[in-house]
Amino acid sequence: MSIRGVNFFNKWVTKHLPNAMTDGVAVSDLADELFKAAESEGIPAAEINEEVASVYAVIFKAMQHREGSMPENDCTAFDLLAGRLSREANITEMQAHELIERLGIDWETLLNEAHFLKELQGRLGKE
Repeated sequence: MSIRGVNFFNKWVTKHLPNAMTDGVAVSDLADELFKAAESEGIPAAEINEEVASVYAVIFKAMQHREGSMPENDCTAFDLLAGRLSREANITEMQAHELIERLGIDWETLLNEAHFLKELQGRLGKE
């Protein structure tokens, strides 16, 4: 997934996850809305589908675990998010996974906390 596709996907999912409804119809509707919104921003579906085997599965998992709980087995969507957070905030993937587990999937919250964590580590290392 391109950086542009990842950024759009993460921001869109964060803003559009409903508080209820986790059935297949809602997921399908959300995926359709996501692709329409991406297209209106000039982002083709292929740019979003490059790394994600199923956008539907990612949205469904995000809806199931939006309060911060992690799935026990297949963590692909969360691994992608943790990898991105790790790269952008210069923290370890383990730290990124811990933040996602504790805070949920809201990108702005995760990024703020990751930057705070990195700053705190820097201060503790200098003292």
